[in-house]
This record gives sequence, structure tokens and C-alpha cells, in this order.
Amino acid sequence: MSEITYDKIIEKENIGAATLALLTNQDPHSARPAGIFTYQDLVNIHRYTHFALSLPTSTLEIHSWLKINESTDLPIKISALTEVIQLIHTHASGWDGVEQEVKQQSINLSLISRNIVQTGNQIIEYINDMPIIQQIANSIDDLSAEALDGLTYQNDDQQIATELLSILNLIQDDIKMQANKTSRIKNTISDFRAHIIGGALSNNQHVDSLLFKVKSIYLQLDSIDDINSESHLFEKVTLLKKEVLTLEKEYDHFVKLSLTGLAGGLIGLLITGGIFGSKAEKVRHRKNTLLKEIVEINNKLNKDRFIKKVIFDIQVHLQKIEGYFKDARLAVDHLDYMWLVILTEIKQSIETFARIDNAANLLKFIARFKKIITAWASVQTYSEQLIELFDIKMTHYSHA
Repeated sequence: MSEITYDKIIEKENIGAATLALLTNQDPHSARPAGIFTYQDLVNIHRYTHFALSLPTSTLEIHSWLKINESTDLPIKISALTEVIQLIHTHASGWDGVEQEVKQQSINLSLISRNIVQTGNQIIEYINDMPIIQQIANSIDDLSAEALDGLTYQNDDQQIATELLSILNLIQDDIKMQANKTSRIKNTISDFRAHIIGGALSNNQHVDSLLFKVKSIYLQLDSIDDINSESHLFEKVTLLKKEVLTLEKEYDHFVKLSLTGLAGGLIGLLITGGIFGSKAEKVRHRKNTLLKEIVEINNKLNKDRFIKKVIFDIQVHLQKIEGYFKDARLAVDHLDYMWLVILTEIKQSIETFARIDNAANLLKFIARFKKIITAWASVQTYSEQLIELFDIKMTHYSHA
């Protein structure tokens, strides 16, 4: 598949703003709606979890709800059906924790960006008040590069510089803490998805796939039905499912491109080729349209088959939200990479500042540091938009 890539060079000091612009759909080449989870993702996940948490949990309640008992003749074990309903309920109960962590991530981004801007501006003010800088400001004539090189720290300058190094180290500690929190959120999102598709959790524990269990039950229930009476609908569903499978394979290509971009340090460089581009958005939209159509046909086919309808609805819900969590994990991967770059940048700033002992290098540091601080003002604005997504979502639910 040929891809048109959007290439641009992102300066290290702008990595935070560039990442958040991507996640909030403020980049002109981004087509994915704003959010680690988009607004529509949150609405659909909430609908699913609301449904899943409304399911009965005790064996007797499940039997009563499905209008079955231990002697009911089904092509599957009654215990297997009961177990999967209970697992769906248990899994859905974990969503609140995921949602709160992701929202807190957005709040933390807003807080740390504000702190970096405020503290950074204070550092610049302190530097400007250093005797060595005041000496330059009070000079009648512009000093030459040689003169600036020869203008070295005095005792007061060194004392202020030592205090400022301590403040820079505090900023570095805050960023490390946020980086660790982002890694934990990434694990939380990955673990929730792992229960859907199966595989290893962040603690290396293996879990079976809920989606596979549900599909297996549906296939066994499907095997006893007479398809001749509604053959055209069965054929249409089969074709739609094949197209969904093709779209999922195509979307995996965009996921790989996004990961390739991250591995190469190319946040934003493969926008049109990754999950944030217009092509990926078209695939997402088409897949969701097809799944909706499949559900509608399934409702017609299973209007008199309650158990099949319930199991199929769960299957489609799981397919949908698995995609939302895949995208969210990639979005957090971008934040993870952002913190890595910023930590490297702040570490270099500390090492550079510690070596400075003259006016020339101090002026260079101020110019560079101002760029970093200015870029973080945008991060605060973008992160506030991520917080608003959750507030809008809550308003939607309260009026639903």
C-alpha cells in the first residue's frame, strides 16, 4: 500500500506541544478526533459498560434472565454460558478505574505544564537578576563575543546558579514522576484490552480472550439454526463480516506505521500514514458503520432467539471497544515518548547550566530555555481540552 507521509521537523523543545496538538486534533494534518479516548469512544464504552454491568451475576439470576435451567437443551454447556456472562460483568467493572486514570492524566498534564511555565519563567527572572547579567544590561556599549566570554561568574553569580540548579532538578523530578504515571496508565489500558483479546498482562500473567469465548459460544449456537429461511440475510452478514476483517487488517497497517514513527523518534512525521491520519479515520468510520449494520441484521435474524442475540451483541461491543483501546494505547505511547524526550532535554539543560561560568554561555542558555518554556504554554491549553472531553461526556450522559 502506498502512503503519502506528512514530513516535518519537530524541534525537541516543541515535542510537548506537537504531541498534544496531535492528541487534541489541533494539528492541521490530523483527522482523528481529540482525546486519548475520543468523545465518541467514551460514549460507546459507557453504553457497553452500562449494559454489561446491568447483566445478572448469580447463576440463578442468569438462568432466570435467559429463561433456561440445567435441563435446557443447548449446543453448549450451561455453565460455559453462565461463566461468560459473569466474566463480561467483572471485566466491565474495571472501566471506571481506567477512565479515572486517563482523566487524571489530562489533569496532571495541565498542572505540570502550568508549573513548568511558572517555574521556568521564575528561573529566567532569577538569571536576569544575576550580577553578571545586570553588568551586561548596564553596559553603555554592546559587548563583543570576546568580551562576553571574558565576563565570568563572581561569588554571587555562582551562589544563585547553584540554587537554580536545585530548582531545575526539582522540575526533572516532577517530569520523571509524570513519566512513571504515564507508564502505569499505559499498562492499565493494555490490561483492559488484554482481557478482550487475550495475552499477557503487565504483570506477565496470561489471560484468556473474552472475545474468543463469546465468539465460540455464538458459533456453537449458530450451528443448530436452519439458515434456509433467511439465507439472504445470513449471506449478507457473512459478507459484511469479511469486510470488517479486511478493514481490521488494513487498520493494523496504520498501527504499525504509528509505532514505526515512535521507534524512529518521528512523532507527527507519519500523521497521514498513522492512526491520526484521514485514511485511518475513514477505516474506523467504515468499520463502525458495518458493525452497526451487522447488529441490525442480527436483530432481524434472532428476534425469536434471545440468547443468540445477547451473545452476538456482546461480541460486536467487544470488537468495537477493542479498537478504541488499541488507539488509546497508541495515544499514550506518544505521551510516553514525549516524556522521554523532555527528560533528555531537561537533563541536558541541567548539565549545560552546571558548566556555565561566563556571560556568553549564560545568554545562550536563556535563549534556549525561553523556547522550552514558551512551548509548554501550548501544552497547558491542549491538556485542558482533554479534560473538557470528560466534562462534555458527563453532560451527555446526564441528558441521555
